[in-house]
Amino acid sequence: MHAHLGLACCVESINYARFLVNDQTLTLDRIGNLSYPFAYNEAELFSDKNINALASMLKSTVLSEETDFKNLSVSLESNLATLKRVAIPDNLDEDDENDLISWDLKNSLIEPLDRYIYYKTPNSFKSSNYTDYLTIAIRKNIIKSIKSLSDLVELNLVDVSINQLNTEAILRSSLQGQTEGLIGVFKVLKSRLESTFLWNGDYYTSHYDRLAQKGTKDSEKNDWSTKITSKVKQMENLFEQMFQKQVKIEQIYLYGDLIDEKFIDSLQKNMSVAVFRLDPLQNVEKSEKFKAALPALGEPSKFVESIGVVLDQ
Repeated sequence: MHAHLGLACCVESINYARFLVNDQTLTLDRIGNLSYPFAYNEAELFSDKNINALASMLKSTVLSEETDFKNLSVSLESNLATLKRVAIPDNLDEDDENDLISWDLKNSLIEPLDRYIYYKTPNSFKSSNYTDYLTIAIRKNIIKSIKSLSDLVELNLVDVSINQLNTEAILRSSLQGQTEGLIGVFKVLKSRLESTFLWNGDYYTSHYDRLAQKGTKDSEKNDWSTKITSKVKQMENLFEQMFQKQVKIEQIYLYGDLIDEKFIDSLQKNMSVAVFRLDPLQNVEKSEKFKAALPALGEPSKFVESIGVVLDQ
């Protein structure tokens, strides 16, 4: 048996999840939240200085309590990557597909393509004579820095993924395959709202909104409630234009630091859509130690991404 550490690097903090691995069985053993040991700045997030500081913090906190850690998976905010859909004709062979993806990304990315690692995912939407594939491009310096982090903490780097895709993994696990139609997932933070939409269980698109002006906690929730209602309508209109028929979001899921029952109830009263908290602990095997610690953990939905990055292997 060994332990697998999932890290989710978010705007306001780093969330982590420790899983015990026995053969193919994953058992959630601990979750927690860490503040960055430096000021969060996306442009400098993966500098050598910051990576060294992050490694030192992990060694003195998460990794100091147990010695059985072996693997590491890291989840990033999607704005640290480029997620793009590329329409590929059905009659192309693999080499031609790769050439088309390279050409499309080359014309989409701000920096030269050779500065990125990119790949085509299985996430796809079929249309007549074309298949629309989700492609992901991550700058090589980011991958190199995360690999450096794994070396510094002496863990095997298993996966580098995107927060929104790991949220999708938690949603699929929670719904046990009942993911037909258009579903909205919203991460509600103090400083911004992350909106992700899935079509038939697969990631379709995501985007961010920031608070125009920081106010009280209640005013922030009111702002996000209004924004969520608007986002739902916008996405329904987009899909109606795509399919030339009425498309309704039947359910939305919320997670993040600002979620509580009062906010969920208030949002539900103002919407005709069913509103749920996204529970990352549902359908996850838990250790006895974890079960005993549950009452003191607070809002579990903030750990969606750090749990999802380990489950989605």
